[in-house]
Amino acid sequence: IVRIEREAMRHLVAILVTVAIVHATIQWETTSISVGSDAGWGRLLPNLHGSTSLLTYSQYKHPLPNGCVRSYLLPGPEIWVLESDDGFRSSRNISWIPSPANHIQEQSMMISVPNSDRLLLIMRNRQPDCNWFGLPIVSSDDNGKTWQFLSQLDQTTKATGRFDRGLWEPFLFPLSDNCIAGFYADETRADEGWNQIIAQRISCDGGKVWGPQIIAAGLKDGKSRAGMPGVARMSNGKIMLVFEVCGTDDCNIHFKISSHGTNWPTGLGNRIADQKNGPYVQVLSDGRILVTSACTNAISVSTDQGSTWSLNNPPAWNAQCAKNDPMTWPAIYNVSDHIGVVVSGLSPNIEIRYSK
Repeated sequence: IVRIEREAMRHLVAILVTVAIVHATIQWETTSISVGSDAGWGRLLPNLHGSTSLLTYSQYKHPLPNGCVRSYLLPGPEIWVLESDDGFRSSRNISWIPSPANHIQEQSMMISVPNSDRLLLIMRNRQPDCNWFGLPIVSSDDNGKTWQFLSQLDQTTKATGRFDRGLWEPFLFPLSDNCIAGFYADETRADEGWNQIIAQRISCDGGKVWGPQIIAAGLKDGKSRAGMPGVARMSNGKIMLVFEVCGTDDCNIHFKISSHGTNWPTGLGNRIADQKNGPYVQVLSDGRILVTSACTNAISVSTDQGSTWSLNNPPAWNAQCAKNDPMTWPAIYNVSDHIGVVVSGLSPNIEIRYSK
């Protein structure tokens, strides 16, 4: 009987510890790490090999033109890739990808190809005159030191000089069947009534060839603008997509859930309170879902697969558009044993703040 009581008590303690972990408030370091200069849109590829992580960002050497211009003679932004073994407290620049002549290339992010040592990096690219937009993908077989052109997730010549008919904000995500999903904001169907949608294409050959376009989120109402996609796999195996809805909902953040990440409910999903502009979603090892966004920098937490949300207090960053702070285009990552929130716009650098 004593043995049974002790066994029951041990299981009870385990249950209580688990609950405490799931509902623990995330606390943040008071100082942050600064990386780069004149840099924007920082995105990590954490824990690549043990403690080694990669960071890619857009390096701006000259001001960009406002809207569409006939030509842009200055060198466009460069895509830089940095490597670090200590969470970017120190780092080394291992490669960079220049914008092609008379092109503007930025907004990069990386993934590891499933069951492969290959890395993919995607970015957005446009001609300054807005007569061509593309989402080029490059690959690396040496951990990011060199890159080779692989494919275009999508491209268009339909913009014909219009800044509001482009392709924006690409996001690659590995699916569970060794395929890769590519998400992006697409304005090219605005004349059909889809002002802006979250589009998706799927590749099952490592990103060489992409399938037909899927509408992951959007409404054919001529007004709503779904954009800035972010994707994560929940602890139950389902896929969550987060995005902003401008035009009709003041750029508030919505989410949708798919069983496999290839078919999505129609429409614009459900709103997450206190989140606005440019979201990012991450799932922790204990199953908590974290969502943050560029305008509020609040961190919303769900412990029940998105059914309910609560705010983590304090946030990693106290910047808010309501206080006239700049938008930060944040991203959240699991980095070794910590949570890292990466932002840009608060300084000329990429800033990283870790949990305690």
